Amino acid sequence: MDWNSDGQRDIVSGDRYGNFNMFIQGMFGLEAFYRARILLNGDSINVINNSQPAVTDWDRDGKKDLLLGQELGYVNLFLNQASDTWPMFSTSTYINCGGSPIMMNRVNPYVFDLNQDGRRDLICGANDGYVHYFENTGSDTNPSFSRDETLRTSTGTLIAPSGTAYGSRCGFGDWNNDGWTDFLLSGYDGLVEVYYGGEFSDVEAPSNPVREGELAFRVGPNPVCGQTAVNFALPRAARVSLGIYSPSGRLVENLLSGKVSAGNYARTWTPGCPTGVYLCRLAVDNQEFTRKLVVSKD
Repeated sequence: MDWNSDGQRDIVSGDRYGNFNMFIQGMFGLEAFYRARILLNGDSINVINNSQPAVTDWDRDGKKDLLLGQELGYVNLFLNQASDTWPMFSTSTYINCGGSPIMMNRVNPYVFDLNQDGRRDLICGANDGYVHYFENTGSDTNPSFSRDETLRTSTGTLIAPSGTAYGSRCGFGDWNNDGWTDFLLSGYDGLVEVYYGGEFSDVEAPSNPVREGELAFRVGPNPVCGQTAVNFALPRAARVSLGIYSPSGRLVENLLSGKVSAGNYARTWTPGCPTGVYLCRLAVDNQEFTRKLVVSKD
């Protein structure tokens, strides 16, 4: 991440002793700032043992803030009191859930909008090996949390490291560049596992599959000479992925991905690819529907 907003990637880390450390990219490479003095009174940050940082603009004021997990289980929030180019902090507060501080041994916070509702959620690994999901029931500028759910796969299985099953650490990103958000998980054994998009869920898989007739899934005009429209209807909220694929299965263009509510959806596609046959693929939770598209110059 870019700690000092100079366009270069830096590294932030915690350590066994509870410190917050930085490695800032400079003219001669990474410069280490162990126990960086970033409190307004000139002190460094220490949360006793096993600090784990997450950097995010928590209150959406345009400045990076800092979350630090710790061995005792609290998630410490440090709000930036200075600038985005060199954050400085005063005293911290604890992140609460249901009115009480979150407390999980060796907690590892991660901020991510898991349910794709426009409000960032809090996802935490912990010593128990599970991945704890705190849905943001407040706003994106003032997050608040009311309950702790345990992250499961789309089949309902609790997610935990398959080796030691303890000390979960997690992260999110599009690992294979297919337009889906993937999930990375590690534990005490040091191995890293990847759950590809659609394999994990913040709730158990829905028991009411969507019938194809309910989707009204259609594309047109087809063949495609200039631009074509893709339309479908969702009878209930679902995790959706809509994309154009080559016959070999390569993603050509991602049109929609994420958890969306019931309603009618319309997307357009203007081919920037050679003539030929392509597939428009709509995934709804664990179901998949396809339509064949012919790209033509005439």
